[in-house]
Amino acid sequence: MNAIEQPLQPLQLLDLQQSLQTYLTGQPSQIDTKLRRGPGIAAERRLAIYHHAYRARLHETLADSYGHTRRYLGDEWFEREALAFVEDHGSQHFSLRWYGADFAPWLSQRWPDDGEIGELAALDWALRSAFDAADAPTLTMADLASLAPEDWADLRLQLPASYARLKQSFNTLALWQALDGDETPPAAQPLTAPLDLLIWRRGHSPHFRSLRPLEAQALDALAAGRTFAETCADLADASADLDVVAELGTLLRRWVDEEFLVR
Repeated sequence: MNAIEQPLQPLQLLDLQQSLQTYLTGQPSQIDTKLRRGPGIAAERRLAIYHHAYRARLHETLADSYGHTRRYLGDEWFEREALAFVEDHGSQHFSLRWYGADFAPWLSQRWPDDGEIGELAALDWALRSAFDAADAPTLTMADLASLAPEDWADLRLQLPASYARLKQSFNTLALWQALDGDETPPAAQPLTAPLDLLIWRRGHSPHFRSLRPLEAQALDALAAGRTFAETCADLADASADLDVVAELGTLLRRWVDEEFLVR
């Protein structure tokens, strides 16, 4: 009996799956010794086909999650970057939805002199994450009107699961908007001051907008679990010349109108 005809020893399914996963992620594996052999396509060729399909699927996932980044770089450049990323990063989650979570910082390290690339990718990922974040009932003006005056001081306003913030040092927002409208993006330019960006989902659609410093400070306080009274005190310490209660009231109305806060 030759080597091809020798029967294989029984193998536990988990062991086989782990061997295949090890092979797909580019690590040394004995998977080729555990496959049934016979007429037709050789085991090594079948493994190569599966390996190519696996990598192609990861590349497709990146192209889908980072659509604006792909359009900005162009198909050829993006494919080169995506394949290089796939080479070093296998899927660590059972769902491909989460594959590529660290693609944006990886791009930033690859292209430190082109900071808009990493920023654009970070915005792509934040918007995708906001899209499928957990739902929660939104806070309404009726909810606030039902509060007794003595309840306001200890009120803790709740941020949604879709809440995210980004700092941008380039005109990345203008690049994204041009790409989203199928227009030629402007040349990348550094900003005179960093831009603080708010991301959240309103209804079924992700939204984003820039933040003024006072609003950014207020959101920092809410994210830290500060009460309404504590948030007012924080803002007063940072902006002594402002009527912070009135300012926070204006922000609160805007957040409710934007369906930003949750119950």
